[in-house]
Parts: sequence; C-alpha cells; structure tokens
Amino acid sequence: MKWPKDKKMAVVLCFDVDAETAFLFDKKNKTRMSLLSMGAYGRGPGLNRILNLLNKYDLTANFFLPAAVAEMDPTVVERIVEGNHPIGHHGYLHERLDTLSPEEEEEILVKGKEIIHKYAGYDPEGYRAPLWEMNPYTPILLKKHGFKFDSSLMGNDVPYTIDAGDNKTLLEIPVSWLLDDWEQFAYSAEPQLGYSIEEPDKVYRLWKAEFDGLYEEGRSFVLTMHPQLIGRSSRINMLEKLIVYINSKPGVWFTTLNEIEKSWSSGELQVEHQSFVDLWKL
Repeated sequence: MKWPKDKKMAVVLCFDVDAETAFLFDKKNKTRMSLLSMGAYGRGPGLNRILNLLNKYDLTANFFLPAAVAEMDPTVVERIVEGNHPIGHHGYLHERLDTLSPEEEEEILVKGKEIIHKYAGYDPEGYRAPLWEMNPYTPILLKKHGFKFDSSLMGNDVPYTIDAGDNKTLLEIPVSWLLDDWEQFAYSAEPQLGYSIEEPDKVYRLWKAEFDGLYEEGRSFVLTMHPQLIGRSSRINMLEKLIVYINSKPGVWFTTLNEIEKSWSSGELQVEHQSFVDLWKL
C-alpha cells in the first residue's frame, strides 16, 4: 500500500459517541437508570477526557454520533466541533440496520443527516452502521444521499471500494472487532453485556501487537472506541501510552477517515475494489 506523503502506514482514532442510545435495543432499558447513566458518563466525563487527550497531542479524530445524542445533549456536538474533529453519521437511535426495511433505513439516514447538519453546521461525510451491521442496499443509499465513505466492514485492513449501484462505488475504510474497546471493556449485569472487564495493560498489549504487525506491512490501523468505556481514567491513560508508542515510530500518518477519502478522491491514494458474493444465490 502506497500512502500519501511517503508515509509507511495510516493510523485513525475513532470514537462512537453512543451515549444512552447504546442500550435502546430493548425498550425496557429506557427506564433502567443505572444502565443509562453509563451512557451519560460517555457524553460527559468520558468525552471530555478524550478531547483533552487529543488536544494534548494535537491529534484529530473521527467521532460518529447517533443523531438523537445531539438532540439530548447539544454540547456533545459543540465540544467535538470546537476541537475541529469531523462528525459522522451513526444512525438516529443506534438502530440495527438488519432489522429495517430499505424505506425505514433511508428515513433514518435522512433524518440523522439533517439533525447533524443542524447542530454541527455541515453534512456528515462519513457513515458507520450501528453494531457494524449493514444491508446489501446500504451502500446504494449512502451514495444516493451524498456520503463519501463508510467505515463498517471488515474485508481488508486497508481502504477499498465497494459496489454502490449503477456502476458507482463507495470508499470503505475497514474496521475490526479486534480493534474495538467494546469487546474488551463493556459490561452490564442487567441486561447482561460482556463477560469480563479486561485490564488496560492487557488491551494495550493486544492493540500494540496488532499495530506492530500492521506497521511492518504498511497497512492501516483504525481504532474504534466508545467514550463511556475508553473515557474511564485508567483506560484513557492506556490510550495515551499507546499514542506515545505509535508516535515513536517513523512514518506513521496520524490522520482521519475524511483525509483518507480526500486522498483517494484526488487520485493520490490508489485502492482495490471488492465485490460482495451473493450467497443467497448459492
């Protein structure tokens, strides 16, 4: 992979600010105050710690936002925009797309885009599907409504393009469960979420090992985190330790998904195309 500016690899920090919407997959959770308070922590102290850390190291990160979070707490958007971090679309109430019809999905896509524009002052360029669950027609809807990239799939560890209908393509900047803090830190007794709370040092070793491997291969390292989890004191210290380590490596391009897309659309970054296999035909 040949990265812009003669860099060896790309590193992107992403934060999904789900807040209380992370738990609205079950209507009963709307009255679980302890559970919802974990989400509120994310848009409060958790987000503040993240923004302070990014400012300390002069880093720009991607933030994906369920639009309802902007309505619940407009200061979330204000704080992110103040730090010049791009905001992407992450549903309205963090809805699973595989439970929606094409019409329902499009309605939520349009609604969320309008709300983000209202509070951020611009249309989101990027999209991330809640729970990373996409439908085969999702890229077509994203292209139709002006989105420039998606970051929900796992078909590679460098950017690639996917089919978006009518011979159109959409840039995909892939993710991985391996590089997601939810699998490491999320826990709730009722309803049960997660099985154990990992030590920050264990997660540091896990993420560092993956970074080292991708660095040697010149790939991309896209880290997905949630303020209610990574924003806890011991974990933000771990993230800072990882940032310092990554910064010590020559040739790292600390960037955003938006900047990667700009490099691709300008022709500076060349990527391969991957098509879905129509398994339903088999």
